[in-house]
Amino acid sequence: MSAFKQSVTVDIHDVDYNGVAKTSSILRYIQSAAQSQLTEKNMSYGELKEMNRAFILSRLNMVILKPLPAYTPLTAISYPCESRGYTFLRCYELRCEEDTVARAISAWALINTESRALVRVNDFNLPISTLPPIDLALPRIMLPSELSDVGGYGVHYGDVDQNMHMNNTKYPDMYSNFLPLKDKMISRIAINYSSEAAIGEKLRVKRGERDGVFYFRTVKADGVTNSEAEIELSDL
Repeated sequence: MSAFKQSVTVDIHDVDYNGVAKTSSILRYIQSAAQSQLTEKNMSYGELKEMNRAFILSRLNMVILKPLPAYTPLTAISYPCESRGYTFLRCYELRCEEDTVARAISAWALINTESRALVRVNDFNLPISTLPPIDLALPRIMLPSELSDVGGYGVHYGDVDQNMHMNNTKYPDMYSNFLPLKDKMISRIAINYSSEAAIGEKLRVKRGERDGVFYFRTVKADGVTNSEAEIELSDL
């Protein structure tokens, strides 16, 4: 069995003020490939909804190896990995010709949308063969003991998907609002998605820095943690 591949080109609207693809754009490219693979196997968003099932992203670790300017032709690659328990692993790669320009691994939970109960890997017939995971870990994010409140973020129309919650690909944009990205790019980002943020939610953004690495925690109005992230930057 081979991995699923999909061609994509960096659109001019996908780059930031430095002229390179936003982290959110890169995440969208690889996740679109994953969704296309599921759709090809009759597991589209709508078809899963009819089964009362939904995949929810819980953790992500992505490494971006080089900046991607507008009009760069890419191949997005994705495949499910050998999984167990309640965690569905999926890996990704982004290539420019023969060069790997980004790699990622993610952990998903499958929920029963009626009961909200988690579904075990062995209790769900995913009609796609798995491949071994790439050599990239899903680290436990260890935030600094002290974080500063750096501002608020309102979840709005442009952030949400059909579930009326902030889409997971939008989180890098939220963190980027609070990063010194002039002449820099995100070279690694790890995210723990703790709880969904509905449209209209007012999040507080807390940030810390340790050894040149930036850490984030976003908190909902009720005090519940929404997400945590660990982000490394590199010079362009």
